[in-house]
Amino acid sequence: MRLFAAKRLLLTTDLTVSDIVCGVGYNSVGTFTSRFTRAVGMSPTQYRDPRVAELLVVVSHEYSCLPGTDEMRRARFLKPRAPGPCHTISGTLDLPEEAGASDVLVAVFPEAVPQGSPVAYEVFSATGRAEFSIADVPTGPHVVIAVAVPKSDRTRSGRMFLSSTRHPLRIARGLRTYVHLPLEEVQETDTPLAVTLADPSVTLEGKFSRSACIRQTVA
Repeated sequence: MRLFAAKRLLLTTDLTVSDIVCGVGYNSVGTFTSRFTRAVGMSPTQYRDPRVAELLVVVSHEYSCLPGTDEMRRARFLKPRAPGPCHTISGTLDLPEEAGASDVLVAVFPEAVPQGSPVAYEVFSATGRAEFSIADVPTGPHVVIAVAVPKSDRTRSGRMFLSSTRHPLRIARGLRTYVHLPLEEVQETDTPLAVTLADPSVTLEGKFSRSACIRQTVA
């Protein structure tokens, strides 16, 4: 939760890193910077790069954000392929009727509570049930997370839908990996997620359009 709060402050305020460290309860700037860099894969200063913010994915009850599908596809195209053997994850997802036509991100992470960029992902639009396939997934235990934003809600009510495999899946040669992800609207009790699709090893040229960032208020 502290790391999520720090990420949010880095991207939504002009506070210095020192002020953020004090605000979220870390003991020192050095400790915070080391933990942040180790968890996220880039330093707090790098995280404030506008190109990172424009590819930010945030899932929480009060503040949510999903880049446009064109921006996500472009970032995926520029993402370097993971070294070593790679595999494919296939599956289906179910969007509730109230979601309607939605933009969907299905991403693969090496940890249950992601902090850094996904190792692989797919982007598409869907209504109801949809099949998907994610290529270039490296060997190892991974968690699959699906996030969806209704096309009609991108600039209004800000609803977001979420699902995950919850437990790591073993991805290896010779194993057929198939998942089913029933999405539900994000609740206050859901663990917040804040990751960027920007890869620190890639220079993203040009300017992306602004993400669909949504601030929700609790009645």
